[in-house]
Amino acid sequence: MSRTTSKYHHDDLRTTLLEKAEELLSERGINGLTLRELAERAGVSRQAPYHHFASKQALLCALAERAFEDLDQLLDEGQHSNFTSVEDRFKRFVVDYVRYAATYPEKYELMFGAVTWRNNPSTTLVEKGHNSFRRYTQIVRNLQKHGDLPAHVDALRLSQTTWATLHGLCRLKTDGVFVSLDSVEEISLYATNMIFSVLKSPIEFV
Repeated sequence: MSRTTSKYHHDDLRTTLLEKAEELLSERGINGLTLRELAERAGVSRQAPYHHFASKQALLCALAERAFEDLDQLLDEGQHSNFTSVEDRFKRFVVDYVRYAATYPEKYELMFGAVTWRNNPSTTLVEKGHNSFRRYTQIVRNLQKHGDLPAHVDALRLSQTTWATLHGLCRLKTDGVFVSLDSVEEISLYATNMIFSVLKSPIEFV
């Protein structure tokens, strides 16, 4: 083992590589991130990253997995916030979600973009991505169980609709169509108000 890698415990090196990869990702984007430069940034041999990531694609999937862990934390924080109403808690999550995508566009692209999902995504990435959505859906179902949402609402379809709406707004922001984050946040909150307005009505959906 070289002196550059011996200072790291096996798991510590993987964590360090991911942290340095996030730095490079932010600075140079997905195309500018290479395992060779990652090794240089971490101060290890060129072969060291390959002990943890067989390829750049494996590294990108691992970065996306970490980003989904961030999303899970946002979900948890939204549920344990000091806001008392369901609407306020949901709006808190909406704003945090949009801000995360705007602040870390490269991570967001890895979470939901073709570069990971159409190029042999890792089993762990698939599990984490699907689990995050299931977690979100369960929150919606719990709200319904406790009487905060009408019984006639399809919790799965509501989860899919609200998530898709948020995702569309985030992509418009990260792709540069919408420049102002304030505008995206305002639109997302307007959409939230519309959704809750419909939910409070007696209309049932087929």
